Amino acid sequence: MKTKTSKKLILFLIPIVLLMIISLLNLYYAPNLSSLYKSFFKKQIIWYSLSFVLFISILFIKPKIILKLSPYIYFFNVFLLFLVLFLGTNVNGSKAWFNFGFFSFQPSEFMKLSLILYLTKIISSSSLKTNKEHKTLLFKVIIIFLIPSILTFLEPDTGAVVIYFFITLGILLISKIKKKYLLYLTLFCLGILGIFILIFIFQKDLFARIFGSSIFYRLERLKDFKSGGGMQIENALTTIGTSSFFSSPHKAHNLYFPEATTDFIFALNINHFGIFGAIIVLLCYLYLDIIILKSSINVKNVSCKLLTIGFLAMFLYQQIQNIFMNIGLLPIVGIPLPFLSYGGSSLILFFISIALIIKLSLEKEKYSYRVFYR
Repeated sequence: MKTKTSKKLILFLIPIVLLMIISLLNLYYAPNLSSLYKSFFKKQIIWYSLSFVLFISILFIKPKIILKLSPYIYFFNVFLLFLVLFLGTNVNGSKAWFNFGFFSFQPSEFMKLSLILYLTKIISSSSLKTNKEHKTLLFKVIIIFLIPSILTFLEPDTGAVVIYFFITLGILLISKIKKKYLLYLTLFCLGILGIFILIFIFQKDLFARIFGSSIFYRLERLKDFKSGGGMQIENALTTIGTSSFFSSPHKAHNLYFPEATTDFIFALNINHFGIFGAIIVLLCYLYLDIIILKSSINVKNVSCKLLTIGFLAMFLYQQIQNIFMNIGLLPIVGIPLPFLSYGGSSLILFFISIALIIKLSLEKEKYSYRVFYR
């Protein structure tokens, strides 16, 4: 068992450690872009150290304990999402953070993990013998998704809501819920979305009165992201477009753009290390995606499969959204790049997630999914 654990750890840690080194190098040279980033390198070292401690700790906890606690974890996180609306610090127009002076905490990041765990427990522990049980379970899943989504949307943090959606969709698609009910739900949601879009396009004043001006202007910004990206995306694209294949931080253009260490870390990496640096990052993600996908395919345990697919949906979406918005192909939303962007909440989330995937894949022979709920 020790040999299997060591091999599994090495498989996951090689790309993660490489991404960590790239992240720290980018943050070390980030002050050349702006003095605002002066302290980020030292803080990121602290976040990585804490994340590794939590990563190792998770490997010693039995999965059944975490899954049994998942309802309490979920509802505690819902409470934090509610609380942050009143006590949160306003950052760039969004009340999404608790600021404790020496560190900040973002509840919406940890809600991603809470949602995966709770949906897994609810779905895996359902018998689904009758049509009524299928419908009841689907209704429960929708409610579990909607509660944090509404609270997070009010912050506003649209990016996190989209991630909740893809987590829920990924888990539902491999669940035992009858696909015809999923089809009915899809058609219903498409109908509501169609009405929503029609009102937005043809009755803008009515839309603003019904849903509020804040939502209206957010949608306008998303609709016009190609033409109205502003200085942030323009400078990021200029940086990428003028970078050579091989580069070094000493030859970087250092054209300033906001959020370079978080949302636009991919562009910053190209600025420092050229296109070659981007290729290394992409290969690391591709490698991680493949081994997570293989873990989900190989595992026969229902709970393990649901958890792994939930993590993969979250992980894949964040990669695609962040990288594509860096190159101007998707709207700019606050989505960090896993293991690379500056910030403690995101790092801790992904280290815990990877630790759980490793733990679950190693224990697939030891536990059947029913054991989790005895």
